[in-house]
Amino acid sequence: MLDSFKPEYIGYADYLKEKTKEFQHGELETPLGFWGGMDIFFHGSSDKLAFFYLTERSSWKWMKNFVCLGKINRFLFDVLLNLWNVAKGNTLFRTNNIPLEKFHLFDTDVKKPLHKGIPVKYISFHELDGIAHKYGTKSIEVVEEVKRLDNILSKIKWDMIMSDHGMLDIKEFVKVPETEKCFIDSTLARYWGEKPENMPIEKCKLIKWDTKYGDWIYLANPGVCFFPNYWQMKECKGMHGYNPKLKEMKAFYILNKIGKKKDLTMGELHREIA
Repeated sequence: MLDSFKPEYIGYADYLKEKTKEFQHGELETPLGFWGGMDIFFHGSSDKLAFFYLTERSSWKWMKNFVCLGKINRFLFDVLLNLWNVAKGNTLFRTNNIPLEKFHLFDTDVKKPLHKGIPVKYISFHELDGIAHKYGTKSIEVVEEVKRLDNILSKIKWDMIMSDHGMLDIKEFVKVPETEKCFIDSTLARYWGEKPENMPIEKCKLIKWDTKYGDWIYLANPGVCFFPNYWQMKECKGMHGYNPKLKEMKAFYILNKIGKKKDLTMGELHREIA
């Protein structure tokens, strides 16, 4: 799995480009939000929108007692949290910019790694995602990383290569209101309870989803990034998580079998290989 690998990057990847002349490949449409797409890939269906959601039954209520530790050093707060995750066999993560006094109110929809228990050898490469976030999707740094990945893939025996989503360049940063019960992602601003006031509605649109993820969920317009948010420490140049119908959001796949170009949804890819 090549994190944030867009179909257009094939132009920089000589090995993959050669393989597309012979093997089945194509664009891959993933659902809104990262976690739902990978959940569908491994399990066939998903209603996941985001990693975090608000709940009165949070697994981390005990972390409320360690807010002071986090205010001294957030790294120590994250270490303590992830020692607990290791003990439970859960996915590791960083709290980034989540307000520490709010953290114990949330839980995650992804406890165990999504591929756990699936009889495949799964390898993921995440470096490209960070580089595109930092330098933008058309940067020389992205081109160099794609070429590096292409060289690695040429030396690996694989049955399928895929990506999880595309990415587009940020044009504008927009501040959204913060409330007591909200979670501000890069491209989703989610609120529980009353409708938020002073929402920049010309920069986003209200979408419908399971209220588990928010009573009021706003999706940023393409190229708009909500900032400050609970993920990024500073402004970046590339982002994903926009309308999955956008060409820039399309992922990529290639199967190690003779075939032609065939664009699929993530659900169709799951059924193709199941």
